[in-house]
Amino acid sequence: MNTSTKTLPEGYVQTDEINLRKNRRLAISLNILAFFVIYFSFSLLSGFAFEANPSLIGISIDITLETFAAVIGLTFMLIIIHELVHGLFFWAFTRSRPVFALHIYYAYAGAPDWYIPTRQMAINAIAPLIIINTVGILLMPLVPAIWALAIVYMLALNTGGSMGDLLIIIRIFKLSPTSFMNDTGDVATFYEHSSTISQP
Repeated sequence: MNTSTKTLPEGYVQTDEINLRKNRRLAISLNILAFFVIYFSFSLLSGFAFEANPSLIGISIDITLETFAAVIGLTFMLIIIHELVHGLFFWAFTRSRPVFALHIYYAYAGAPDWYIPTRQMAINAIAPLIIINTVGILLMPLVPAIWALAIVYMLALNTGGSMGDLLIIIRIFKLSPTSFMNDTGDVATFYEHSSTISQP
């Protein structure tokens, strides 16, 4: 079955779960990993931006209250765009309105009433990283220097913020291709058909 369904097909059993709601250690670990990924990504993207947009050479940024407010604004803008991309793919696969939420450790989009084929969930999980970063990189040479710098920050943040999505993809690769996933937003539950589960 390659379509989303509100009823788990017969013969499927739960084989795995990622529960950020209960596993605070995992949520904190993902945020720590994201911090290092953001730092590394910012370094790489800055190098690319200076090559792609020479107007960045010699630019200086004053650390002011307005600068801090701009960073906060860009952060929330990126979170919203990232989750809207997830939501768009949830809608495309289910034709149902997704749910959204923002918590202290993470934000999410989810489709709690649906069992979605894991191949579609893999597309959903990777979509914000690919779409947002591709658009940002294409825009980098075309915008004024200050906006190019803002794009660098947002793309680095988007890359780091995709660690939870990449964890889902890693788990999906371990499952049979006919598996389903239910995603409430902060709990991802995986189901495989009993005939595809290896017996000890």
